[in-house]
Amino acid sequence: MLLSGALLLFLLASSFFLNQKLAENAEAMDRAADLLGTIEEANGAQIAFGEMRYWLTDLSVSLLAQAEQNAAAARQQMEKHLEALARRRASAVAKIRAELAEYEDLAGQAVEEYTADHRTEGNALLARAGEHSVVADKLLQAIVAQLTREADAAREEAAAARAATVISRIVAGVAIAVGAVLTFFVLRSIAVPLRRLVAAMNCLNAGDTAIAMPPAGPHEIGTMARTLAAFRDTLEELRHTLAEFEALRAVGRAVGSTLDLEVVLGLVVARAVEFSGAAAGWIYEYDNTTQEYHFRMGHGTEPEVAERLKARPIGYGEGAVGHAAIERAPVQIPDLREPGSIGVPGRDQLLDRFGYRSLLAAPLLHEQTILGGLIVVRRESGNFSDETVRLVEAFAIQSALAVRNAKLFEEQRRREVDLRAAHEQLKSAQASLIQAEKMASLGQLAAGIAHEIKNPLNFVNNFAELSRELLDELKDTTTVPAATGDMGASDDLEELVTTLDSNLAKIVEHGRRADGIVTSMLLHSRGGSGERRQSDLNELIDDALNLAFHGARAQDQNFSATVERDFAPDIGPIELVPQDITRVFLNLFGNAFYAVSKRRRESGESHYAPTVRVTTFSVHEGAEIRVRDNGVGIPPAMLNQVFSPFFTTKPSGEGTGLGLSISYDIIVQEHGGTIAVDSHEGKFTEFTIRLLRHPQALAVPPAAAATGAAR
Repeated sequence: MLLSGALLLFLLASSFFLNQKLAENAEAMDRAADLLGTIEEANGAQIAFGEMRYWLTDLSVSLLAQAEQNAAAARQQMEKHLEALARRRASAVAKIRAELAEYEDLAGQAVEEYTADHRTEGNALLARAGEHSVVADKLLQAIVAQLTREADAAREEAAAARAATVISRIVAGVAIAVGAVLTFFVLRSIAVPLRRLVAAMNCLNAGDTAIAMPPAGPHEIGTMARTLAAFRDTLEELRHTLAEFEALRAVGRAVGSTLDLEVVLGLVVARAVEFSGAAAGWIYEYDNTTQEYHFRMGHGTEPEVAERLKARPIGYGEGAVGHAAIERAPVQIPDLREPGSIGVPGRDQLLDRFGYRSLLAAPLLHEQTILGGLIVVRRESGNFSDETVRLVEAFAIQSALAVRNAKLFEEQRRREVDLRAAHEQLKSAQASLIQAEKMASLGQLAAGIAHEIKNPLNFVNNFAELSRELLDELKDTTTVPAATGDMGASDDLEELVTTLDSNLAKIVEHGRRADGIVTSMLLHSRGGSGERRQSDLNELIDDALNLAFHGARAQDQNFSATVERDFAPDIGPIELVPQDITRVFLNLFGNAFYAVSKRRRESGESHYAPTVRVTTFSVHEGAEIRVRDNGVGIPPAMLNQVFSPFFTTKPSGEGTGLGLSISYDIIVQEHGGTIAVDSHEGKFTEFTIRLLRHPQALAVPPAAAATGAAR
């Protein structure tokens, strides 16, 4: 230890001396380099000064502008070098600049004299300028000489430092060699084992358990190595156990988070193969009906093996998976080549041909119910470790949970399908009940219609009776004027005739109203009224529009409205009942003309232009028709009732309230289409109808459609 300490002190002293000499050498070299740079600046100043003298002399003789420019450039370059020299030789540079200024001033005066053709005066001034240039040149030469001497001195100092450095290095090398020999013996006994232990600890801290440990021994380092090796083995076991736990937890999460059986079983068999050290693994699913195990999924299996396993189910109690299900515990085959094993004939030879030698099977059980089996195979013969058996059994339990969940989900889905079917049957039965209820309510409907008919019929009856009495009076009255020639009697006769005419007019009016109610009732109560056929919808709508327009003109001679048509030419033929669809559009067009006529009469708007617009579109699987008017509109509170029977927005006596209800039944029930209304009171009303091109069935059951109309 003393020798090592002395050697260490010697090394420190030699290192200090070596560092000092190296620092001195570096300082001398830096100083020499700086002096050389300054010398270059001084030489550059001399060269620039020489060029400036040449060009100023040339300017004095030639008076050329180029010479003047070159002289200025040389002067600028010289000033640059003088700036660099001023950092080290400020006083000398100041003297040079003073001489340079005198030189430039005299040279400039000489140029002016030459320009004035005073050559004698110019020559004198140029000679005086030359004296100053000589002084400046000598000052520059003195600076260069002094700097050169300083650079030589710095180089000599650097050479001396290098010599001392070489000597110091030789001494340090000898000391290092001696120290290396001594260190070798120290490291061999203590340092090397300690370094190995430290490296092993660092690797263990980093998670690397594949590090080689120093050999154990009776001394302290050997004991530490033995303890560290035990710690490494324990750490490896913990890591392996943790990995198995993570794998089982991942499988558990998969089982709980998804009902995709393929995903879960694929994860289970992959993890089982990975952590058991097996070459391949398979999952079999048990069919309780045929009492056979069917290959469901594999991992790491050759395609030919998988195909053969799929083609050959395993019977109940057959092979390792069958015995495992009976024993309710894992079963293994240490060597598939061993005669008398519990393997499956033909399958074991197939596995042996592909290099598999041992097999472990675990049953998939749920409350003693057999669901299948998990099998892992190795290419080495021999028993599986107890740890591997427990691990595969744990994966089998996870697989059983996944299979059970999938079966429960499938059973639940079948129940949902059955419930949906039952629900549809209930809906059908409900529709039938609603239809029966509708039929039962026809009596009430007939009573309402009878009540509606009673009032106009009472008018008919009363006025008919009154007319009979008036006619009797007319008969009595006509005989008196004829006999007496009384003119007053003639006036009475005229009044009776007028009254009789008015009564008969009321009879006609209310009779027509009663007839309209009865006719509408018949239309509403009957079903299909014609045969379906392919029809040109645009032509049918155009005919109905013309008919409705002329009908409105016939009822009101002052009626006028703008009719806009926008028919899609590509709408194509539509399968429908022409008579019924015509009735729908006659009703819609009539309502539209009524709405615009009413707004024109009641609004008093001078700029109002009654307009009815009819548009057709070709849409997916059918056609769309829109009927829009800018009439009085429908109040929001009444929009949901426009398709209800006997509901009308018209005053009493002007509408039966059955037109839109009949139209709804024709479009929805008979043709499987849709009809909707949109309106803004005082601005517009728009009906939108959609018809299928080839209606296969009604859009809704008839009873449901009737219920929708009532709403």
